[in-house]
Amino acid sequence: MNRLRACAYSGLLALLPATGWTADRWEASNLGNDDSYYTRNELVHGSVQHGHDLEPDPPGVTDRDWMSLRTRARHSYEARVTSGFWTIPSGCSGSCATFNRVDSVGAILTAGVKDGVTSNLYPSTLGVRWIAPVSANEYLVAAGQVDYSALDTYDVDLYDTTYFMPRFNNSGTQVTVLVIQNTRDALVTGEIYFYNGAGTLLSAQPLSIPAQGVQVLNSATIPELLGQSGSVTIAQLGGYGALAGKGVALEPSTGFTFDTAFAPLPR
Repeated sequence: MNRLRACAYSGLLALLPATGWTADRWEASNLGNDDSYYTRNELVHGSVQHGHDLEPDPPGVTDRDWMSLRTRARHSYEARVTSGFWTIPSGCSGSCATFNRVDSVGAILTAGVKDGVTSNLYPSTLGVRWIAPVSANEYLVAAGQVDYSALDTYDVDLYDTTYFMPRFNNSGTQVTVLVIQNTRDALVTGEIYFYNGAGTLLSAQPLSIPAQGVQVLNSATIPELLGQSGSVTIAQLGGYGALAGKGVALEPSTGFTFDTAFAPLPR
């Protein structure tokens, strides 16, 4: 994996002892290591960690790099690993690295999928996308093979991919229509959540937009939202930047409209 970086590391490796060294500064500290869910390696929105490696420590044992994060209920997330060769179901025959969302004992909850621009069987990028059902501590694991070394490095990033719109209004004489665009070349699915001003969930509606398509939703047609106003969030599985959209508040009696754009969290 990531053999192109070998030259960059060779000079440094020559100056260091042959044993007992790892290039991965996230691997261990006086507070513990990243070999289990006890890891102190925490990811937050917008974090990009450079220089992880999959060197076995001790030799002959597959390196498993655990990462923790705190998710919020009904928010969507995307984590990606870049560089190297990663396993997908149709390629690599189990000889490459893996990246998955797991529970505290390592059981896979969401498997990593090919997420780069390459079309071959040995992708250099894997992504994991999911919608958190509740607020909780969650875990990601990157795992290598026993023949990997300190040269087999990768980077990891994490984003909250939820979209936010601070205003919808179906009270009085106004109605709000959502117009949501899929910017990707594949289907994007998810959930649209409506909250009142106190933050109580009023309704959840399915999001499903074909590649480059648009979904239009008249919120006044949803019984739970009649006479209601508040805010909207969208949790989606297309990744960061997958959507664009707005809410259009219509005032039929005057013909006035008021647009409120959806926005993701800043990177």
